[in-house]
Amino acid sequence: MRDLLNIKDRRYLVTGAASGIGRATALLLSEMGAKVLLVDINEERLRMVQSECDNETDVLVIDLTDDSAIKPRIKEKVSTFGKLHGFVHCAGLPYIAPIKVVNAEKTEKLYKLNTYAAIELAKVCSSKQIYAGEYGSFVLISSVYGLVGSAANVGYAMSKGAIIAITKSMAMELVSNGIRVNCVAPGFIKTPMAKKVDGMMDESYDERLNALHPMGLGDVEDIANAILFLFSDMSKWMTGAVLNVDGGFTAQ
Repeated sequence: MRDLLNIKDRRYLVTGAASGIGRATALLLSEMGAKVLLVDINEERLRMVQSECDNETDVLVIDLTDDSAIKPRIKEKVSTFGKLHGFVHCAGLPYIAPIKVVNAEKTEKLYKLNTYAAIELAKVCSSKQIYAGEYGSFVLISSVYGLVGSAANVGYAMSKGAIIAITKSMAMELVSNGIRVNCVAPGFIKTPMAKKVDGMMDESYDERLNALHPMGLGDVEDIANAILFLFSDMSKWMTGAVLNVDGGFTAQ
């Protein structure tokens, strides 16, 4: 059984690796013997994470909303780092706003990072120049808000609901390449981004949020463990799946 969790010497790209779920995932994958290409826009924090990793890593500082830069920059890194077995797209932005103030400019920026970057990464990482040709596994990050409704959340819900649809369609398209595509739908996780959102709300919001999670709020490691499972051979018969890791949020 332990052999099925073995990802030693496989190479994965992790976006949003400078903090939160991305950082926790990078550290766990490295601890498990994988080689990790750390991707983020914040070079200083990215270097700090690199110093904490146990195994071989490289860093790629890039703005993922610039889709024209993704392929050439990853291709350049892979030429020395080695071809990839998969990626997880943890990078993302929140957007808490009532529908009356939602605007196209902010929505477009959100969509480019949260959603379209996932498509571009899959396009690049499934190409012959980038994909290692075995153990293929792509993991996208959705949210419980891609599955259930929430007031003042239409922009974010749009970006995360789309991830679920993308996961299923992409899984069907890439299965012939030997690549599995799954996504994780986290509940509210204690991350720097979550604290930023939390700081915009009053105390009653905190109480309501906790009440939505029968098992309490999650830790970044809870999501990193799910990502590790989806990269490993323990999930070898899973593709197009949505894995809810939400402390019971969507069970109610």
